[in-house]
Amino acid sequence: MANTKDYAMREMILDRCFSTGKEYTREQLMAIVNKELAQRDMQPIRSRNTFSQDINEMNAKFDKLYGVEGIVFEDRHKKRYYRYRDGIESIYNRELTAEEVEKLHEVRRLLEGLRGMVKMDWLDQMTARFDQKTMGANHPIAGFEDSTEGDTKHFLKLFNAIAHKQVMTIVYQRFGKDPKERIIYPYYLKQYRRRWYLFATILDHEYITCFSLDRILSIAKNDDVPFQESGVDFNHYFDDIVGVSHPDNGVVEHIVLKGDKWLEYYLRALPIHPLQQLESLGDDGCRVMLDVMINNELIQELAFYEDHLRVESPQQLQDRMVERAQRQLDDYRPQEDFGDNLEND
Repeated sequence: MANTKDYAMREMILDRCFSTGKEYTREQLMAIVNKELAQRDMQPIRSRNTFSQDINEMNAKFDKLYGVEGIVFEDRHKKRYYRYRDGIESIYNRELTAEEVEKLHEVRRLLEGLRGMVKMDWLDQMTARFDQKTMGANHPIAGFEDSTEGDTKHFLKLFNAIAHKQVMTIVYQRFGKDPKERIIYPYYLKQYRRRWYLFATILDHEYITCFSLDRILSIAKNDDVPFQESGVDFNHYFDDIVGVSHPDNGVVEHIVLKGDKWLEYYLRALPIHPLQQLESLGDDGCRVMLDVMINNELIQELAFYEDHLRVESPQQLQDRMVERAQRQLDDYRPQEDFGDNLEND
């Protein structure tokens, strides 16, 4: 493989050239590549050897994907012209656009430079996912969960808005409700169960509102309203909840749960809450203690474990779990047959 860290960017530029269906000389391709590298403050390629290595590396990848070399050439008038083989459109999986690939390359280079400086355990997974995407659908190695379409559409805009303290105007539609336009001060983004959520304050409101990104219909900058800072410390905003929702007038409860013996190992690896306390009871199972508010996400999390995890206290949480179980039982209970009722009359 080409032995320079900038190879990935050069590959992207070459692919964009060849994807036009046109043919190029080596000199033309090197000029285009170097122009774009210079715009990104990256090292230009100066030798024919580096150019040839790039072409060979791309063809090796094509051979893995399609069983043929994707870049072909023809000598005419003492010049060699390069192009993609007929039927080849791109070296990349078409699930990614060229713009997305370029952004990912830039982000990857930035993050690789930070490795070792801060704790970034997720970087290896991100790098693997990126490599698998560029290798193509014919060579799957690992299965990753994708975000929703709404997350993909709005995430970067909101990320930049938070970074640059930019007021935004959004059109938001809750389930079963009419769309509403809101002017917001965006503060924080958090992912929970594959969905991304925005935490922001609405203009003329004091409290934090949680918006699901996939319910945002449109988003635009609003330069007419000055940005308003938040006094919320989002490093600890989620300490007293499971998930993303703070109940209105919610109160932190000391919650005690009793689990089966095997569940102890599961809850150590995948805790209900980062600040949970887990106590081993030997053959009697395990006990989990949480100091959080009771919200829908907590109820859903506990319901996931069914009868393997039971609420010992408080009583109000016990009652809600019983109500949920009773509703499920009613839903699954067979309805009485109308004909049988007639016979019994």
